[in-house]
Amino acid sequence: MWKTANKIESHVEPAIVQYLPPCQKKCPINEDIQRTNVLISLLPENPEEAREGLIQIGDYLFDNNPLFSICGYVCGICELECNYKTKGGAIRRRLLKRFISDYYLNFLDNKQPFDIPKDREKVAVIGGGPGGLMCAFHLSKKGYKVTLFEATNRLGGALWLIPHYRLPKLVLQRVIENITRIAGIKIQYNTKIGEGKWTIEKLRKAGYKAVFLAKGTPAPRMLLFGLQIVENQDLEGIFYGQTFLYEISRGILVRDYLGGKKVIVIGGGNVAFDVARSASRLGGDVTVVALECEDKKSRDGIPADHEEIQGAWEEGIKIVYSRGVSKILGENGQFKGVVSPRCTRVFNEQGRFYPEFDLDDAITLYGDILIITIGQIPDMDFLRKEGLLNERQQLVVDPLTLQSSNKDWLFIGGDVRKIGYMVDAMREGQEAAESIDRYLRGLDLKAGRKREYIATDLPQLKDAYYKADPDVTWLPPEKRLHFQMFEKGFTLREAIEEAKRCLCCGPCTSCRACVSIGLQEDLPKVTVHESICSGCGICVSACHYGAAQLKSIDKHLISSTDVFKCKACGMCLSACPAGARELTGQNLKKRILEICASV
Repeated sequence: MWKTANKIESHVEPAIVQYLPPCQKKCPINEDIQRTNVLISLLPENPEEAREGLIQIGDYLFDNNPLFSICGYVCGICELECNYKTKGGAIRRRLLKRFISDYYLNFLDNKQPFDIPKDREKVAVIGGGPGGLMCAFHLSKKGYKVTLFEATNRLGGALWLIPHYRLPKLVLQRVIENITRIAGIKIQYNTKIGEGKWTIEKLRKAGYKAVFLAKGTPAPRMLLFGLQIVENQDLEGIFYGQTFLYEISRGILVRDYLGGKKVIVIGGGNVAFDVARSASRLGGDVTVVALECEDKKSRDGIPADHEEIQGAWEEGIKIVYSRGVSKILGENGQFKGVVSPRCTRVFNEQGRFYPEFDLDDAITLYGDILIITIGQIPDMDFLRKEGLLNERQQLVVDPLTLQSSNKDWLFIGGDVRKIGYMVDAMREGQEAAESIDRYLRGLDLKAGRKREYIATDLPQLKDAYYKADPDVTWLPPEKRLHFQMFEKGFTLREAIEEAKRCLCCGPCTSCRACVSIGLQEDLPKVTVHESICSGCGICVSACHYGAAQLKSIDKHLISSTDVFKCKACGMCLSACPAGARELTGQNLKKRILEICASV
């Protein structure tokens, strides 16, 4: 069985332009997607033989992204930019991570804590959501004494609001417990900073040399029409999406709670569809009203994931596109319906959210329950009291380092700074950990951190090469209107076959999977003997990856190789009529044969 050498880290060699696979460039935490896909593709199909490799891949993922198991259930951002999506369908990276997680979690439960002395400064992390957990984890790995202050009795933040049928609560609980145990993070539950004993300044006086604020967005966004708050949002029968999901997660709202009631959900994001599908499972007859249009490719297209929309449609949920809410109707203090004009534009020419409506084209939708799910806002009173706002009542934070402009020892990130996806908050947790480490060591906070990546193009392969993506297996709609998981994950064989579909679009220098498992001692290189090269360009047309190029030297064209695109496949060598190209270093095919012969 091959063995991954985790000490050999994925990297990109220094360059003016750094190429990455488009999936990795799209991922906010730049996860090594190509590398781990390659490693999965090389697993043996026997589960016992594959176990060691699966654990090693899990260790590698966990060390960089301790929340990768959660990503395997709910995050598929990388698939949006997969080069394969226009050919056979995007690589099912989310399900590949879920597959690794399902094998790895039992091992993780018994993983020993990091053997790292906690002999560095005290650091406080406020908020136990994805951003806070990532920051605490990476700082603890560096030897800092980290205390995580959480306002509730459980860590995870908004992750608990994701319905159980998408993210099993036991998986979430196990992941969080293992993160804090393995990293040695101290936790103070039921501690709301800004109330009672602690403020940010008091944390500083108590000996915490740096603080990361990742408090999230606890307050719901009110429904507006134009610049005015829509009246009657206090009627009986009106909920806000986050509160609704919270009460489900706590077991307050149970099956048939909405039995026979007409439910209107306002919003077009993933959370709105989580709310709608949850309401349907509680017995409601649900209609989603979205500002955005149906065409996801449009600038004004609905932002919810395709799978969320498809799932809702299959489950009998009605979706009304391109409609806003100008009035909320009530009778005797009870919600009765909404007046919904047609939205003609969501974003203006500058790309800013600025909806416009045709008031002459309005419909009235009647219902018993209204659930407003249009986002959350930070706790502005807290930020004001802590002196973190400028004269314009804005939170000013360096976007690269996340350092507060008001207090150099304070770093702010996650939704409290900029609302985004779960993985966006995770990235800011990582960045905050790097900034705090540099700050406490007296280093430049910005040096070398502004990197420019370019996504590599689709390889120039014949259409016959591409394989169609596998069907994602869901229970039929009539059998899945419950809160249990209904999506089937990959088997070992299915995971291997799916990983083999990966085109490995990025440069070998950013992957090095073959080196990490001993197939090669180092990456082979293609060299050009310029004295032989005629500059005919045949190698350029033969190269599938755009690595073979022509350059002008003394007005003569000479072949060259872009090492950041080269796969060392040898196609250019076989095509060169002059034999001007040579592959140096260890031959991959020969090495594979040697390993197979020794088994």
